[in-house]
Amino acid sequence: MLTTVLMCQQGIPFRVSPARTQMMEEFIKRNSEVVIFFPGHIVDETVRSKARKLVNTKRMQKEEIRREIKRLNPDVVICFTEEDTKVCFPLPYQMKGTYFYYYNLEIYVKSIKEKQSRDSQVTIKLDYLQNKLKEALYVKGCSALVIQDELRKKVLKKYWISHPCTWLIPNSYYQNRNKYDMPHKDGLIYSGTVTPDVLGSFLEHVKCLDGIELTLSGWNRAKLKIPEGLNIKIIRQNLSQEEYTKFVSAYDIALVWYTGQDDDNVYNIGLASGKFFKHLSLGQPVIVNNVPGLADEVSRNKLGIVINDLSELQDAVRTIRGNYEFYVKNIKRVYWEKYDYGKASKKFFDAVVHKAQIAADRRMSK
Repeated sequence: MLTTVLMCQQGIPFRVSPARTQMMEEFIKRNSEVVIFFPGHIVDETVRSKARKLVNTKRMQKEEIRREIKRLNPDVVICFTEEDTKVCFPLPYQMKGTYFYYYNLEIYVKSIKEKQSRDSQVTIKLDYLQNKLKEALYVKGCSALVIQDELRKKVLKKYWISHPCTWLIPNSYYQNRNKYDMPHKDGLIYSGTVTPDVLGSFLEHVKCLDGIELTLSGWNRAKLKIPEGLNIKIIRQNLSQEEYTKFVSAYDIALVWYTGQDDDNVYNIGLASGKFFKHLSLGQPVIVNNVPGLADEVSRNKLGIVINDLSELQDAVRTIRGNYEFYVKNIKRVYWEKYDYGKASKKFFDAVVHKAQIAADRRMSK
């Protein structure tokens, strides 16, 4: 039996990270036990029940975490973000019997904060450079890198991260064929991060939504300034993956929106958008703003409508409603062919486990 360590030091809940949750399923399916390193208590019962071990790193120093990984001596270690790599960066050079991978979910860019003092700017820059070098060092020692698409691969290289063996796997879900008995809800659904940094350009032109019913559903507590008289409902809720899926399934059309060009990780979201794939996995047509990667994917595969600004939203809704069955059938077909996580990731996980198993068998035969 192989052992795989998933480093999850970013600390976001598993319910909002399809890649981490589904990766666990893929390794278990291939006869590998999974150990999760997470800074806190994992509340997801499915994750808790399926993991061989959960290591709470909240009060552990980086060197303690490294010692625990060495003690476990796993066959495979997966890092996802720079929070993981700044812990694990020396390990590929110290643990020759373990295969390390960087399944990158967030492109590490320098923090953008207004009104910083000169000293703060210097400190932030030095901290960024130090962590970026650790990330690059970890990747250099890895067996392979995973990113979501060619756009993200190009942006990642701009931030010093590349690898000769790079896999492209969308941040998608398994295709959902369930039928949920949920009361139908009118209007559009936007789900995910409800904060000004993601919804900036949306909030600037929100008055264009006059006459459109929209629900904004998210888990953030940031206050949004919505003008009075608009039919916009804001719901802040902390749902499990199953509850979240049921909730959004009640709507016919989803709005997917990302803000301007200040943050390369957000603006160049491409196929890293989990909410984009959540809606498509249910067969829901989407309306997206014109951001790189995402807009191209929607237009090329006829998954919905791309708009330049909110003044085009009403026409987009009318176009989708007038051809609704076409969009639903087409999305379900395209999703199964291109995006279903099990299919899109199969070759990667087969290769990772095969390589680790050969090494384990060789050690056993000595």
